[in-house]
Amino acid sequence: MDCRSLIYSLCLFFTLIAGSNSYASEPVEWPLQHPDNWQQLKYSSLPANEVSFADGRMSIHVNQSASPLIYPFSQPVALQEIALTLHIQGEINLSGRKQGEEGADDFLFRLGVVYEGDRRMGRFQRLMAPQWIKTLFALAPEGTGIDYISFYNVYSDHRLAGQERVHPASQLLKEHFVEPQTDDGHVTMKVSPESGKRVLGLWLSSDGDDTASEYSVQINSLVLSPE
Repeated sequence: MDCRSLIYSLCLFFTLIAGSNSYASEPVEWPLQHPDNWQQLKYSSLPANEVSFADGRMSIHVNQSASPLIYPFSQPVALQEIALTLHIQGEINLSGRKQGEEGADDFLFRLGVVYEGDRRMGRFQRLMAPQWIKTLFALAPEGTGIDYISFYNVYSDHRLAGQERVHPASQLLKEHFVEPQTDDGHVTMKVSPESGKRVLGLWLSSDGDDTASEYSVQINSLVLSPE
């Protein structure tokens, strides 16, 4: 997923957050039980992933494609844990390139946690900042701002084990490489969001556009435990 597409997704995400007044906090604990509350973002220059819901599961088919899935909350929520189980069929075509670098910035699965914050733009920043940053901050929910987005990735390149980085596209994006791809395709992930911070929504991403990859991800469970 290239930087331009990622930046475009950020702007669309905060548009959804700002307009999400129909998503009650009651179903937050079981997002997969509420498929209508998910929003699939589509890029004009890229084919979209195929996404479907059945029997409380989400299926994502990637074929040289990318289209994040967003679950915006109606109001900021403090979360103690996010737990999910995945089954992955297929792999990323890295061809020797280091995963995450330009031309190989595809991951089988990214779980993004969007944190509420107090980042707002001052007058000088509005004059000097690129247009995408202005749009990003302008679309944040009224009365609040943003801090950053933490992504927790399933990685295919063993060189990334235990590492983290700030994404080249923006200092607002932090990535943690937490779970390796497994031989049998089954992955269990448990994430503890930062204590004392509230979450604006979730961002799920599986992409194969950079590496011309085809694979499928089935999310069998996704449980949010509020504080």
